[in-house]
Amino acid sequence: MSRRGDNIHKRSDGRWEGRYISGRSDNGKAIYKSVYAHSYSECSDKLMLAKCDMLPISKPITLSEVFSAWLLSRKNRVKQSTYVNYRTLFDNYIYDNLGAKQVDRLNAFMLDRFADELMHSGGRNGNGLSAVTVQAVMIMLRSVLEYGALEYGLPDPAKNISMPKTESSEIQLFNAFEIAKLRSAALKGDSYELGVLLSLYTGLRIGELCALTWGDIDLISQVLYVKKTLFRIKNPNGTPKTIVVIDTPKSKNSVRIIPIPTFMLSALAKLKRDQPDNNYFLTCSADHTEPRTYSSRYRSFLKRLSIPYRKFHSLRHTFATECVKSGVDIKSLSELLGHSSVKITLEKYVHSDIELKRRELEKLCASI
Repeated sequence: MSRRGDNIHKRSDGRWEGRYISGRSDNGKAIYKSVYAHSYSECSDKLMLAKCDMLPISKPITLSEVFSAWLLSRKNRVKQSTYVNYRTLFDNYIYDNLGAKQVDRLNAFMLDRFADELMHSGGRNGNGLSAVTVQAVMIMLRSVLEYGALEYGLPDPAKNISMPKTESSEIQLFNAFEIAKLRSAALKGDSYELGVLLSLYTGLRIGELCALTWGDIDLISQVLYVKKTLFRIKNPNGTPKTIVVIDTPKSKNSVRIIPIPTFMLSALAKLKRDQPDNNYFLTCSADHTEPRTYSSRYRSFLKRLSIPYRKFHSLRHTFATECVKSGVDIKSLSELLGHSSVKITLEKYVHSDIELKRRELEKLCASI
């Protein structure tokens, strides 16, 4: 056996074994037990659960017990925000309804009925949840039960459940007149207003914009570097209730380099004078602003310009849609947006409008 870490060994059969003290005999001698896994990290996770007396070791096993094991197995594999989101989804929507139930007594009918109840009365004050939220709950639940089947030989009642269908909401865009108004006002405004324009012409997400520092903006090379994002999440430790986190972006593809439009260079250069690299772009100081606060300033900016309010993300949608209309190739657009695959870009933005269809038909007619 090869050793790697405290009380964790690789066995000759290829599995990892973790040993821990589960108790003491009458004469005080330590009683050892073992956990097994196919990787070191998984064995380490199981060993941690076992030491906390949270590892399910015999049937029947409740859904809460399996969820605890599943969640810990993901702790070092997902972002902190994702980890907290899993915990929140379980606590808010699953724990009271199914947490104490034994997994081997669950079936597909019960789970489908549970999803239906969430849709109709699962929210606050008995209101129904959105299909997107219910889908997120059920996808997580399916993963938890699949984990239980693989790790503990439990039945998997979620194999054949149907996922709630979500309808794509209509993407709200800024029109040419509104884009011109935003551009004119922002170029004369402060860093907060220029940030709106930067998102409109680069597709930055609001969290990425809030985390942007002057060191990420290279005016000589005329590019900006997207390396991090800023968001507020529920505090897993309880006090305070929420905390601000600055982390790497949404996915590895979201770490990217974006060209800065030439017409913005002069305005950016004026703001960047005497700014140290670690100062945040929006605040021009060492203190950041967070998405909720910046969204409020953005709303006020639109109101001052008499532009109907649209979500901040509409700036990104407008950027992507205008790129498609201008003939930017989809691979380049996908990289600019930081999508994990070209498929996402195609599904979200390549839905040509009537004018685009008209131009394409005119091309065809001219060639015949």
